[in-house]
Amino acid sequence: MVGRTWAATLVVLAGLTVGACGQDESKAPPSSPGAASAAQATEAPSTTPDRAPSAAQLEAMLARAVDPGVPAGDKIVLVQGATEADAPLFDELVRVRADNPNVTWRLGKPVLEQPGLAKAPVSALLGETNQTAYATVVFDGTWKLQREYACDILRQVGRDAAACH
Repeated sequence: MVGRTWAATLVVLAGLTVGACGQDESKAPPSSPGAASAAQATEAPSTTPDRAPSAAQLEAMLARAVDPGVPAGDKIVLVQGATEADAPLFDELVRVRADNPNVTWRLGKPVLEQPGLAKAPVSALLGETNQTAYATVVFDGTWKLQREYACDILRQVGRDAAACH
């Protein structure tokens, strides 16, 4: 059950990254956390709302969210509207990730839906189960996981956050 919760949480958090446009992700092998394709790694990061963030940029955000070496308080900047009260949720995410090291994910290229709003498909693989969803990110000075999307993810795994109210 914890593995499924982690996969669902990852799919939600992967809203931090965006998936490929026009390619069949179900046939592509998942990458390990922190890995981005060579094409994604060379794409310049976006610092403006008129260009979607790069997949490598979003991958770095996701890696930071699950990195036990990054203080939870430093992770709140990854979610639109998050406050210090939400920091413990990142500690839980790190614990769930540590308990499920075999979960892998694949992120693709983000797609700009409109200025300041991008979506990306993300695929999480847990054993033989592949879960795919679309993550939503918004530009709020920097690219962040959309607050509403983050709150939906938290509700799916039975959690709540101050930023959701």
